[in-house]
Amino acid sequence: MKISKCLLLIILPVLFFILPSITNAQSEIDKCFNYLQAQDYARAIDSGKRAVQLYPKNNESYFCLGRAYTYVGEFKLALTNMKEAERLATNKNDLMYIYGWLGSIYKNMGDLDNALLYNNRSLNLSKELGNKIVEATMLNNIAEIFKKKGEPDKALSYYEESLKLKRDEKDKAATYNNIATIYSEKGDFKKAIDYFKKAVEIDERYGNYHGLAKILLNLGDTYRRAGDFYNAEIYLSDGLKKIKKLNDKYWEAYAYECLGWLYKDKKDKQTAKDYLTKAYNLYKSIGAESDATNALLSLMELEQKKSAFYGGVEIGSKGVKAVALEISIKNEDLYDIKELFRESINTTIISGVKETGAFSSDGIDETAQAVKALINKIKEKGVPAENIFVIASSAISSVKNKESLSDKIKELTGYITNFLVVKDEILYNIAGALPSKYYYNSIVVDIGSGNTKIGYLEKVADSFNVKSFEIPYGSVSLTEEAKKRGDLNNRLNEILNKEFITTLKKEVQKNPAYINRNNVFVLGGAVWALTTLQKPEQINESYVKLTTKNIEDFLNNLRKNPDKALNPDISKLKPEIKQQAQKQIEKVKDVFTVDNLNSGLSLLNAISKELKFSSKQIIFPRYGNWLIGFVMLNGYWIEKEVSK
Repeated sequence: MKISKCLLLIILPVLFFILPSITNAQSEIDKCFNYLQAQDYARAIDSGKRAVQLYPKNNESYFCLGRAYTYVGEFKLALTNMKEAERLATNKNDLMYIYGWLGSIYKNMGDLDNALLYNNRSLNLSKELGNKIVEATMLNNIAEIFKKKGEPDKALSYYEESLKLKRDEKDKAATYNNIATIYSEKGDFKKAIDYFKKAVEIDERYGNYHGLAKILLNLGDTYRRAGDFYNAEIYLSDGLKKIKKLNDKYWEAYAYECLGWLYKDKKDKQTAKDYLTKAYNLYKSIGAESDATNALLSLMELEQKKSAFYGGVEIGSKGVKAVALEISIKNEDLYDIKELFRESINTTIISGVKETGAFSSDGIDETAQAVKALINKIKEKGVPAENIFVIASSAISSVKNKESLSDKIKELTGYITNFLVVKDEILYNIAGALPSKYYYNSIVVDIGSGNTKIGYLEKVADSFNVKSFEIPYGSVSLTEEAKKRGDLNNRLNEILNKEFITTLKKEVQKNPAYINRNNVFVLGGAVWALTTLQKPEQINESYVKLTTKNIEDFLNNLRKNPDKALNPDISKLKPEIKQQAQKQIEKVKDVFTVDNLNSGLSLLNAISKELKFSSKQIIFPRYGNWLIGFVMLNGYWIEKEVSK
């Protein structure tokens, strides 16, 4: 799977406009906008910061500062300031511009739904106010979103509609660039290059050096795609040189990514890896998560043939678990993973969170101490300190005082805690569990203790997107909620039928791939327990195939005779397998209560029926989970600086 997403679109002239009401604005706000016009973004940020301090009730202060941060790729800071400008705005004209910028910021952060929402808001206001220039800009930006969504023909129609509204030639450069990107994606490189060169000529003539630098990068990548590596390197290097002078971190990262693919195509894997790693680190630092994901997946495609030791410590709802691994590439489909160490420490971290929305101080201290103990044990197995990662699951990341936990862990261990969201976990599940040939024909179901994540990876044009959703019930949280409402079994079914299934149906309606894909990889403690107890003879198998009958039979047995279900007959197994199976069976009984196991497998059974597992191949990847995927992507595939 070849990644070539290095063709970015350029925002149209709304980015150069200021709010009309600033003509009588205070001097620091004037300075901020003047520096923006001169493309001196560092000074614009300084003036914007002073303007915010001097005029905290003026939306123009935040608007200018938000724009300045956007130009240098600091999207988290840009969003914070632009949202404040939105809150303070009192007229439609101001909101028209602010909405357009919010759409651009969300787009760069990979949030296409919010990007489309805000660009449409700006478009509607531009039509209402009769502002043709902004209308043309929003048509362009909406086209960009449709391109990212994998609808190039729809995008092209919006670009052409935008171009018809242009009266000033210098405003046409960005649209020519964006039309060129569509033709490049379609493989019509001659037409793409012609449009790019039209855009270059206009920006050079009118002195738009920022726009010029971006178009040079896109032109360079189109030459790469056409196989003209000589011209590709000339234009990419020139674009990178110009964009670095402007201190635009997002487009600098984009330039590194395109250069990475150029050197990959030239068979220079080490140079390609160096550039892609730079792209990943820079994207990650500015909050461009979607682009960071693409850079990581690009790195995976280089398939380094090496073996190394890595460790991961995961903080979840039930406590802390750790794993130490020796990872190498076995063949083009599978990872060769040797597990050196695995241990869990249950803690009270999630206790009381539903009532207070926050971790208790005791829970934080207990959990941080557990993290410290497990890190020390991983080091004892020979894992280098820089190859150990501390990760918090999405259930932990959503708690309001998570930073208190992070601070305590750093105080005790020196390590930074990586807080994940649901999409992260789905991506890491895929990286850690699925052989590459299953990437685009499978879904992943991860039943945790606090929540359930379901998702899949899709390739749209030349970009990777993670489609996913979360249901706030897992094996433990479902048990607690059902007991709180009354009788466990009756309330369990009530929650599943009235809440859980309803959510599943809505997601399937939005994304039929959840039903239409042929394979499902099932993960999580409850699935591990099911496989261990149902198929003890396969205790050493990396990939275990399951059936819907396995799920239903075990669940029925667990409800009728839990003692028998938890103690399968292993008397006929070979001595070595028998010993290993018995250890895992005992571990299952240590980790799960009967009620929690019943809840977790009831969730799995409900999902199985709703997503039609009976027509799919069901696979349990024993060593595949999002913790391993995180270690793979952040350790194995990139050379990462020590996080201490």
